[in-house]
Amino acid sequence: MFSSRSSVTQHPLFTLVMGGMAVLLVLCIVSYPDQAFQASLQGLKVWWNIIFPALLPFLVLSEMLLAYGFVHGLGVLLDPLMRVLFRLPGVGGWAWSVGWTAGYPAGAEAVIRLRKQQAITRREAERLLGLSHASSPIFMIAVVGVGFVQKAEVGLIIAIVHWASAIVAMFILRSADVFHPEPESVSISELQRSKHLPFYRRMFDAMELAHRQDGRPFGKLLGDAVTSAVQTLMMIGGYIMIFSVIIQVLRIAIPQELGSFMLNGLLEVNLGAYTFGSAAFQSTLFQTALLGAVIAWSGASAHMQVHSLMKGTDLRYVRFLASRIVHAVAAFLLTYVLWWPLQALFYDSDAAVSVFETVPGLPAGAMHAGASLESSPLRDTLLSLAAYTGWSQSLVLIPWLGLLLICFITVSRVLRQISRRR
Repeated sequence: MFSSRSSVTQHPLFTLVMGGMAVLLVLCIVSYPDQAFQASLQGLKVWWNIIFPALLPFLVLSEMLLAYGFVHGLGVLLDPLMRVLFRLPGVGGWAWSVGWTAGYPAGAEAVIRLRKQQAITRREAERLLGLSHASSPIFMIAVVGVGFVQKAEVGLIIAIVHWASAIVAMFILRSADVFHPEPESVSISELQRSKHLPFYRRMFDAMELAHRQDGRPFGKLLGDAVTSAVQTLMMIGGYIMIFSVIIQVLRIAIPQELGSFMLNGLLEVNLGAYTFGSAAFQSTLFQTALLGAVIAWSGASAHMQVHSLMKGTDLRYVRFLASRIVHAVAAFLLTYVLWWPLQALFYDSDAAVSVFETVPGLPAGAMHAGASLESSPLRDTLLSLAAYTGWSQSLVLIPWLGLLLICFITVSRVLRQISRRR
């Protein structure tokens, strides 16, 4: 069990400063009610139209997958691979996949659920939180690349660099943890370590034991999952709205263009990506590097969402902050390293044909403005996966998920054979 008392005693001066800032914000809202209302309304629209429908199914299904033991069965499958790569238990692969598909803060929610079940240690949870806190590929490719920058290839590069830099940051943090030994992961079942049982038997036994330990019937489980998901989403929506108001107030107080860029980039990732993506830069490479750093940083609003989810656990926000800084720096530098190889991978000629012209909500001709790529097999595959919506997206991903599952099983068996020979 985790202690509910804060480990850091707040200085009275901190309380005074925070109270003064709250009073100052109220005075600014009273002085500029129209701007504050419009900013709050904008944040509400983003939350209700995008965040709520995108995250609600993931949050509900995440708790149901945990309760029925699917996550723990998957952990048996991924355990050899995750321990070799990241020194994490196999259940961490579930949080990793959720974070990289649904975007933040879904990854943080998954990690914290695993920590509350004591399926991972504190340091493992902190490293996994840094790895799984990633932006949605739809946001990076479709929204930033096509909508903001109006160059689909830039969105692809941002996404690839974002994932690669997350892994680099993970390795850096893992190397730092070598000097701080920790106990082994608290496994939900000793069945995961039973070498004499067949592989499939250990998976099903882990799932069955986890389901018995949960013990909730389907009706109660569904109700608890929906209630928990809505509470989490209400918290996220409140943060988005209040930070939209804060940014608008600070923009009035700091009217300089540089100040506006810094505020948007530091405080809110959506506004920061729009500001840097729609601005005119002489170098597309420098603009892409800045966008990658802003998305990796994810904004103070996302930081506060993760900090709120950490309540009731022993996870340290300082470690999460360090992972965001390392990820942002790595994304900025890695953009310069991978820019020309990725350009050579996607580049064919000056004409471009975009699959995004059929995506609703994008401006007409958005792809052709500044486009410099012709269709290539790899690029068309990535863009098509990002453009599909609804059931078509689910159907087109089935063969890829099946192929990925076969690869995981093969690698897991090879690593298990190597470990047995040792």
